[in-house]
Amino acid sequence: MEVHDMPYLKSVCKAGKTKEIERYYTKRFHPRKEKRAPKQNKTTEKQQAINDRLTERKLTRVLNANFDSTSWYLTHTYKKEERPPDIETLHKQRDKLIADIRKLFKAEGKTLKYVETVEVGERGAVHIHMIINDIDIRKIRKLWKYGFVHATPLDNSGQYRKLAKYFIKYFQKTRGTSDQIQKKAYNCSRNLIRPEPEKKPMKGGSFSKDRDKIRVPKGWYLDKESIEEGTTEDGYEFFRYTLIRYQEYARTKRKRRE
Repeated sequence: MEVHDMPYLKSVCKAGKTKEIERYYTKRFHPRKEKRAPKQNKTTEKQQAINDRLTERKLTRVLNANFDSTSWYLTHTYKKEERPPDIETLHKQRDKLIADIRKLFKAEGKTLKYVETVEVGERGAVHIHMIINDIDIRKIRKLWKYGFVHATPLDNSGQYRKLAKYFIKYFQKTRGTSDQIQKKAYNCSRNLIRPEPEKKPMKGGSFSKDRDKIRVPKGWYLDKESIEEGTTEDGYEFFRYTLIRYQEYARTKRKRRE
């Protein structure tokens, strides 16, 4: 197969109401006249920034695929006098909280889905942040004896990229320090859908990075803040954006099928 017949790759990752589209070149798929940017030896700091962006994208896909407007964003806080004395105690209290919530779901004939991370503020305040599927929040509040539970329903956009960004920032606060709380940016239940992109080579020349020429199908709209362009770690160009399905359009389509 010749390079000029398949000059670039297209990646599509569907997650809930979103569809992330990326076009990029690789060593095998690129225009013959296209010169790649020189591969740079990245510093540890730059490489960490790249890893964080990848983690954020992965978490965004997980949130979009598993949660919706019936789900909750919870923050379990500690009263100052109830703060855990060490990280080990914090982990035990967090694990018990998750176990108690799981029992609550099971008692109601439901299965818990969650994503969780822990944050320590500059003044020592400790927060356990969680995203869970639908449940009576009044019952959740009764499980927590160390402080208060703030509960906010997720919006109905289906795009939770900003929430994923917050989770990464919470983790970054103590990463690399003696007070690092957990090894990963977030923890989650095993029963979550983990979307994977479908990739295929595209024929017909190089791709356009003109934002005004992004094709938005009927029933979808463009998340303008998701538009991103740059070069891959190997020095090849990429162009990425996310489309979001209109809720009303999706509902009408379902009714027609019925």
